[in-house]
Amino acid sequence: MSESGDYDPGPWSGYSFSSARARYDDHVGRSYDDAVSAKKSKKDLIERSLETKCESPVVIACDVTGSMGEWPAVIFSKLPYLDLEGKEYLGKGMEISFAAVGDAYCDTYPLQVRPFDCGKNLEKRLKELVIEGGGGGQCSESYDLAALYYSNNVKMPNAIHPLFIFIGDEGLYESIDKGQAKSVVGLDLKQRMNTKEVMDELKRKYSVYLVRKPYEVSSGDGMSSIDKQIYSQWESYLGADHIAILPEAGRVVDVIFGIMAKETRRIEYFEDELKGRQKPGQVKTVLKSLHSIHQVSGDSLPKITDGRSITRKRSCGKDAKSLL
Repeated sequence: MSESGDYDPGPWSGYSFSSARARYDDHVGRSYDDAVSAKKSKKDLIERSLETKCESPVVIACDVTGSMGEWPAVIFSKLPYLDLEGKEYLGKGMEISFAAVGDAYCDTYPLQVRPFDCGKNLEKRLKELVIEGGGGGQCSESYDLAALYYSNNVKMPNAIHPLFIFIGDEGLYESIDKGQAKSVVGLDLKQRMNTKEVMDELKRKYSVYLVRKPYEVSSGDGMSSIDKQIYSQWESYLGADHIAILPEAGRVVDVIFGIMAKETRRIEYFEDELKGRQKPGQVKTVLKSLHSIHQVSGDSLPKITDGRSITRKRSCGKDAKSLL
């Protein structure tokens, strides 16, 4: 399952990054027009509720508005790799639910939710998402509605390692509109709900992280004033040790593995595995992104038994070959 297409592990036989990216680019280019032509409503793209019997449910909620640029295409074409190395951290009982986040004040499809799944079905689930590329341009998107949905509409009776990862570049609306809660999530609120309340609910149900794309390009390690404002808001909800700032989409899967390593207390394994398959510059980008997360050792979960990386092809007497 390498990006060069020369390795076919497990159920992903024949899968390669390059062909997946080409297929997904085609999907991105026509998904919104196809959805509109088919007269799909926002309710058609949100399951009324979700249930998974797996022990390690993972939610990947990605911003798909215009400011994210090519990120959704790059991220989603690589995310199926999570089915392999993700199980190295979270065990065979891992399933993933993908969600797409837009802006409920101006987008046709402000929140899309796909059922938990695994294996080759993940690719199908990703292609069920509509990439609208909208957003309102006011530095806030409807991440709050994703939090509200997954806090209230998901049953995970066997969950041991529930993990929720936002991927985005903007801030959250400070409160949830009653009408949006009803029309998008299907919940009746007596009044507007403070976003901090729903984020606290989400954190009681999952370990919650953010992989954050900078909103504006800055030189060096500094942040623009807008990025500082957005970061400060997320930090108030999640804490600095649950936020990874990542300037390039190509390394997002590695950062997600790093988050899983934190949760399962396997940071040393993660760093050794990363250095064994990526170039020094790529390793530097990933570890820098994870600095605030890894500087406090994860102690929320018991350590999972060591195993062999599935994202490297090992051969006797030769260097490992990167599959990412």
